[in-house]
Amino acid sequence: MSQSNNIKYTVISCLAIISMVIGLFVYDTVTEKELTADQYKLLKFYKLNTERQLSDFALATGPNEFTNKNLEGKWSLIFMGFASCPDMCPMTMAKMKKTSNLLAERNIQLRDKINFMIVSVDPDRDTPELIDRYAKSFDSSFIGVSGDIGTIYTLATQLTLPFVPVVDSKRTDYDMDHSMNLALLSPAGRYYGFFKSPVDPNNMVTVLESVLSYNR
Repeated sequence: MSQSNNIKYTVISCLAIISMVIGLFVYDTVTEKELTADQYKLLKFYKLNTERQLSDFALATGPNEFTNKNLEGKWSLIFMGFASCPDMCPMTMAKMKKTSNLLAERNIQLRDKINFMIVSVDPDRDTPELIDRYAKSFDSSFIGVSGDIGTIYTLATQLTLPFVPVVDSKRTDYDMDHSMNLALLSPAGRYYGFFKSPVDPNNMVTVLESVLSYNR
C-alpha cells in the first residue's frame, strides 16, 4: 500500500473516531436524564444514598386502617403537622396543593403516581376522621393519617421529621414544635429522600418530574 493510501486511511479513521466522539457527546447532551445529586440539592431535595425500610405500623385515615401496605404501589409525599396549627401547617399544605396542581397540569400520568398526605403529630386533638377531613379541605385526593402517639413518633423518627410530643395536656390551645420538611417515599414504601423547608412548589415539581420519571 502506497504512502498516500496510508495517509488517506489514517485520515478517514481519525475522522470516523472524531465523528463517533461528537455523536456520543451530542447524544449525552440532548438526551434527558435524571437530575444529579447536586442539582437536587440546589432545589432543596436530598436523596438518601440507600432507601430506608420503615418498621411495621398501624394507624388510621378516616374510618379505615392505614399501614405500610398503604404506602406501596405509589410514591408518597408526607408532611407531619396538625390541624390546629395556625400558620405554618396550612401554608405548607397549600404549597402541597399547588405542587399537586402544577404536576397535574404538566404531566397527569406522573401526578397519578404519587399520594400527598399529612400525618398528625397531635393525635390527642386530631382523630383519624378530623385529620383526613383537614387534608381533603386542601385537595380531595389528599390523605390525612392519625393514631397512636408512640407509633407516630417512631414513624417521624424514621423519616427524620422530628417533633416534640404533647400528651394529655390540660390545655386545648397548645402549639406543637415539629419539622416542616417533607419526606418522599418510594412505591416500595421506603424512605427515599426529603424536601428541606421552606419548600417551593415549582422546585418540587421539577424534582418530582425527575424522580418519578426515572425511578420505579
